[in-house]
Amino acid sequence: MRLFTLLLFALTGLGLSSCISPKKAAERYQPRIDSLAVVTRVQADTIQHLTLALERSRGGNDMLLETQNRLQDRLGVQDDRIEELESNLSSTSDQMSQRVTDLRAALVANDRMVDSLLRVQSAAINAFSADIRRAADLLSDSLETKLAPDTYEIAELPGELVLSVQEMVLFRPRSVGYLARGNEVVLKVVTQILQQNPLLKLRIVGHTDNQPNTLKGTDNWKYAALRASTLTKELAETYYVSPNRLLAASQGEYGPARSNASPEGRSRNRRVDFVFINNVGNLVRQLERLDPTGK
Repeated sequence: MRLFTLLLFALTGLGLSSCISPKKAAERYQPRIDSLAVVTRVQADTIQHLTLALERSRGGNDMLLETQNRLQDRLGVQDDRIEELESNLSSTSDQMSQRVTDLRAALVANDRMVDSLLRVQSAAINAFSADIRRAADLLSDSLETKLAPDTYEIAELPGELVLSVQEMVLFRPRSVGYLARGNEVVLKVVTQILQQNPLLKLRIVGHTDNQPNTLKGTDNWKYAALRASTLTKELAETYYVSPNRLLAASQGEYGPARSNASPEGRSRNRRVDFVFINNVGNLVRQLERLDPTGK
């Protein structure tokens, strides 16, 4: 009984505590409700922001994917280009290698042709010089025993051979038109040299000293020229040397071989030079004929 009484009082207390008016209940729970409403709004805003961020991320991702696709396409094009370049490079390398081989072969052939040309040129130049040397030997051998050593001189120059003969061997004293006895020794060997060497030409140059000559009305220029002309005419008419191979010239007193300060020097200057000329044009023509290229 006592237990029942206690239970009754407990239930009565609970009934009294649960019987609170709605107004009081609203006042009691309103702060909690407001707090939950704020949290709800904050979470809604957060969800909205996250949704927008997600959309932007999706848009950016789409752009990245599009960019990636474009880059992938460009990479494909570049790969094709690289492959094409590698193929061209390989072909060009082969062509260059063949070109280098051809150039080396051409260089070797050119070197051989140059060597051959140099040998041919050397032979032609030697032959060109040999004509002059043979003529010099003939002059020396022919005149050595027939003329006094102090009456003539022989000088071999590039492409030329000079025989200087004193006036008394060729002309009578103080004469420009009358030859001295024994002149044939000189003119015969001169003719022989011209006959043996068809390419040689002869220039006959008269010289005087610096003293006035004995021929009235004639200066040294003309005096020496008259002597050169007399010898030229003699070779053409008596020894039948072709006139087109002969040239008469004069230097008068302006080509001295010795000083005019002494009688001996003046005597040596009164001379006639027989200049045998192997024209360089002859050498050029020989080289053209001997050109190994055949051009």
